[in-house]
Amino acid sequence: MSIDYFVSRAWRIVSMVAFGIALLVVYRGLPDPAAVHFGETGRGDGFLPKEEIFYLAAGIVTILNVLALLLIKSVANVAEQVWGKVFQVFASKGDATIKSTLVNWLHFLPALINTYLILVFRVLLLLNDQRTYDADYTYIPKLGIILILVWLLYLPIRLFLSPTYSPEEA
Repeated sequence: MSIDYFVSRAWRIVSMVAFGIALLVVYRGLPDPAAVHFGETGRGDGFLPKEEIFYLAAGIVTILNVLALLLIKSVANVAEQVWGKVFQVFASKGDATIKSTLVNWLHFLPALINTYLILVFRVLLLLNDQRTYDADYTYIPKLGIILILVWLLYLPIRLFLSPTYSPEEA
């Protein structure tokens, strides 16, 4: 078992559990109705009942995780020989290495989304608190972009750093 395998699965599972716990904490702390849109003054000008926020968030995260797992299972069912042809630049790394790296890389996506949404819901809770509503949270979208870029760059970097396949080792 590689470190990528362990970290990708563990992070995905921990992030799902942590998101569930964070969603319950946020639900408990939100006022009813809760501000979900904020105007130029920083005050809420769009509101939703906290039950809707809870069910929408739970539904969206569940659908995202199920779709990600369906994608992962579909990729895992494709024959190894295909991946050497698809990623011809990395064909020297071996078909099995490419496939396992690709599957591990795909497991990181739902983990990343769950982790980012934990941060987003924490900020939503803080924005609905009178004591912390005026804090600056403009870094959150930038952080999301950086996380996606890191995820996108992980696959080619990991494949580039993988050892070259030699039939004698098989």
